[in-house]
Amino acid sequence: MLDFLLLIGGTFVSEDFTCITGGVLAKDGKINLALVIFSCTTGIYLGDAILFFTGRYCNQFLLSFSRWKSITNSGIIRSYQTKLDNSFGFTIFLCRFLPGTRLPIYVFAGITGKRVFSFLVYSFFAALLWTPLLILLAYYFGKAVEAFFHSGYFYLSLFIAVLSFYSVYRFVLSILIREKRVALVLSLKKSIRLEFWPAWIFYLPLVPYAGFLTIRYLGFRYITASNPGIFAGGIAGESKSEILSNLPIDSVSKFKLLSPNIDYNEDLILKYISDLQIQFPIIIKPDIGERGAGVHLVHSVQEALEVLKIKLAFILQEYHPGPLEAGIFYYRFPDEGKGHILSITDKIFPILSGDGRRNLKELIETHERFRFQKETYFRILNWKLERIPAPGEKVKLGFAGNHIQGCMFKDGSHLITDKLEEKIDKISKQFKGFYFGRYDIRYANEGSLKLGENFKIIELNGAMSESTNLYDPDFSICRSYRYLFKQWAILFKIGYQNYKSGNPMVTWYQFYRILKDHTQYKKNISSVTKLSV
Repeated sequence: MLDFLLLIGGTFVSEDFTCITGGVLAKDGKINLALVIFSCTTGIYLGDAILFFTGRYCNQFLLSFSRWKSITNSGIIRSYQTKLDNSFGFTIFLCRFLPGTRLPIYVFAGITGKRVFSFLVYSFFAALLWTPLLILLAYYFGKAVEAFFHSGYFYLSLFIAVLSFYSVYRFVLSILIREKRVALVLSLKKSIRLEFWPAWIFYLPLVPYAGFLTIRYLGFRYITASNPGIFAGGIAGESKSEILSNLPIDSVSKFKLLSPNIDYNEDLILKYISDLQIQFPIIIKPDIGERGAGVHLVHSVQEALEVLKIKLAFILQEYHPGPLEAGIFYYRFPDEGKGHILSITDKIFPILSGDGRRNLKELIETHERFRFQKETYFRILNWKLERIPAPGEKVKLGFAGNHIQGCMFKDGSHLITDKLEEKIDKISKQFKGFYFGRYDIRYANEGSLKLGENFKIIELNGAMSESTNLYDPDFSICRSYRYLFKQWAILFKIGYQNYKSGNPMVTWYQFYRILKDHTQYKKNISSVTKLSV
């Protein structure tokens, strides 16, 4: 009885792993094969039914909320419901053999509230076919490791057998199933492009170099003294509004800090917009940022109020029409009178061209570049994904100039001129205690920018800002890391000089608290990023 319950419970955690483990144990005589098949089939069938009825009863509860009603009545939900109705039995049966599809489709089938009996029948026969097949494969695969089971290393042998079979099983699925095969190829292509590397891999070579700089300057915390006018130099937790307030007002896009302690309403939002003498659309973003997370282009009061339901400090900011945007990385050594532009990043916004046949989702999935960040674009477009653009129609996929929201970074060295450098240096010197960071600006045309004219600063980042041109897809890996290492060498030197001039650096405890608080803040800000307005 205990084995029966354990196997059923195991299927709720991992169906495939439980079936494979049961098959291997049965081969070694530790458990009856028929019991494994019966228990796992029962557990899997119950799990499928739970998914269905979860969707069914949660839907009944959520229908009391008007927001949920509007979602379920939307065009995209109705179109998916029609597709499911047209091939209900086949879809339910097929999902059993396509990993990753059962949860969303079975829950969605429950939400539609139809064909309860049909679901129970089709899912039963699917489980009845799939479960014994997987268990028997594991059972006969056990012959290959039978000698190991009797060698005195049972648990090690069991682990190796289950893990190896499970790995082979997942690999075969990735080859046989088209969606898995496409995802595998995409992952391989993505892995050779530095701009898409996971952060922990990308920054790995920086660790020994930062260690070298720490030894050279006999300390690491000097970086927190790099910008005495910014909280902790700008390593984390700095206020965007406070930074912008220290810059010349005529150089900055108009903005207002929104406190989390106010219950906002339509009249208040309209008053702020009127006071700033701006109009929709506007930008609403967290006052403490994290790589572009939570930035929203808002077109109405209703959308603004939806964002402001989340109790964080936000900035309401004028949306500069651009249409161009750049990141200008500036630095000035405290013992020198003139600052310099290290680099300029030319930000290329993603624009899709329609063909009159495919919808936005299909166009993104087949685009040479956009497919690498399809999850980002899917989240941004949301219910618009089913729309079919007309032939030649241009569709903007993003508005924010950060890589995490789909923007491509190109080296903009051709934009650097003496006049622009003089202008940026003049602006920077008016911010007391600023020496190192990246300006994000919007401008109308390259000619004016090169003259140091007609641009607006939308953001300024401190010590942890990057020379983002290093993510240029045409850069070699060595060239990218040269920029990264150079900016860190400059950061340490500026921080060290400021400290020697009497500017304090944070203590180790303060350093720890800042990073800990920022880690927690990143979790809080994720809810803003997931909003669709």
